[in-house]
Amino acid sequence: MPHVVTLGTAGGPRWWDRPDGTSPNGVSRSGISTAVVVGDAVYLVDCGQGAGRQLARAGLSIDRLRAVFLTHLHSDHVVDLPSLLLFALFERRDQAAPPVAVHGPGPRGALPPISAHARTAPRPVAPENPTPGTADMVRHLCAAYATDINDRVFDSLVRPPSEHFDVHDIALPAGTGFEPNGEVAPPMEPFPVFRDEHVEVTATLVAHPPTRPRSRSASTPRRAR
Repeated sequence: MPHVVTLGTAGGPRWWDRPDGTSPNGVSRSGISTAVVVGDAVYLVDCGQGAGRQLARAGLSIDRLRAVFLTHLHSDHVVDLPSLLLFALFERRDQAAPPVAVHGPGPRGALPPISAHARTAPRPVAPENPTPGTADMVRHLCAAYATDINDRVFDSLVRPPSEHFDVHDIALPAGTGFEPNGEVAPPMEPFPVFRDEHVEVTATLVAHPPTRPRSRSASTPRRAR
């Protein structure tokens, strides 16, 4: 039967497991990530701290991973994405397997308004592209790890991340009325994001200042063929 495995539920950009064995509030937790399991296929929603480790602890091999869905690009939801991008080069044992689909928000399009408490205007990081979407984020991550990736590709003859993952910015339907610093979650019907023989995934916009656009995914199991 289709089922859900909560790999981690800890939110916020902080260390939840510390080397001395202590954790905030005395609770040891992993970052936000959820696995939806349908038959032999695994679908991952968000990649918070420890998502890859938690997949392994749950007995869910990366070989079974069909798709990754990112609700938004805050660090506590994507910080372990580089682990998947890099370790899949060796952990995906079937080198002929098709790439894993990755779907997440596209570029925001504008920086958020400056806080009313600011005494001076902050300087944006990467001013040439300060609000990248999922595809740009993955491209920049692979560029940052180019030394490691090229070592593996040239020395071990593994496939690069671009052949293991097929990355997509989620395109909003025309006429939604979305505005990055205005109407961030207009009323809308769920729209399709992904579909295979097991699941159909739809999404809607939700408000989560200051991150926009943010998608809320919902998967519906389909009868396996």
